[in-house]
Amino acid sequence: MASSTPVSADALSQIFQTRFEDICREVQSSVISDVIAPWTDEDGTASDSCVHGPYVEGGMPESLAVHLRDNLVNFSAFDGGDFQDWNVARPQPQWPTLTPDWEKWLPRMEHFFGQQWKDQGIYPLIKLFDRPLVMDRSLLFAALCFWSSATNTLNLRFGMMTPTVLDMAALFGLSPLGVEVNAALVAPEAAGSFKAAWPTVAKLAGGKAKNMLNYSSFYSNFGVEDSPDDDSIAPLGEVEHAAFLLYWLCKFVFCTQANKVTLEFAHLADHLA
Repeated sequence: MASSTPVSADALSQIFQTRFEDICREVQSSVISDVIAPWTDEDGTASDSCVHGPYVEGGMPESLAVHLRDNLVNFSAFDGGDFQDWNVARPQPQWPTLTPDWEKWLPRMEHFFGQQWKDQGIYPLIKLFDRPLVMDRSLLFAALCFWSSATNTLNLRFGMMTPTVLDMAALFGLSPLGVEVNAALVAPEAAGSFKAAWPTVAKLAGGKAKNMLNYSSFYSNFGVEDSPDDDSIAPLGEVEHAAFLLYWLCKFVFCTQANKVTLEFAHLADHLA
């Protein structure tokens, strides 16, 4: 009885790539080349959101969806890999998520410092976290299959690819031009700065000082609550602005591995404040 000859991985890859390129040529006329385009809801209603292009008008073409669905990734190459926790609520603890503390603190600080943030060029990045960032797990998982932590690049068949400075400017609203910030510079601890105030606060807290760096505890100690009974805004705390910026840097910008506030960014927060 004759046995069928198995098709090599390279041959399967070539078949997939050929059909994929044919479909891309077929839908090329539907590709919108705009880098930033307004987003409309399914009923055609305009929204205040945008989509990062280029993109295909009308969404994913049916022919491409069928081709991708019929040629799913073969996970046999990941022998020994453990992906059983991938679909849990938070597979990556450092993923920036909104909390009641942040939702109260952000509008309060924006009231006092919104214009200053705009002048400094950090307003768009702070306001980016005014709403939840939804993790596209399938896309992230696919990207991780090609990611090299040695070179910080996606290693693809045509070469290495990585986000550029202009990509970061488009995504986060930060300008690549401006005053240079030397991360190795250790600035003096000026009076009234968070860095100068922390030793006193930590001394008063004693053995509980480390717990104060948890995000919820940090807000409780440095955030000022506005009155829930009226629309009045309470006066600023002594180092509240710098503490807010430190919270923002650790939780949303650098996504610290410790998943709490770390003092290594306190100088940067003080400078921005």
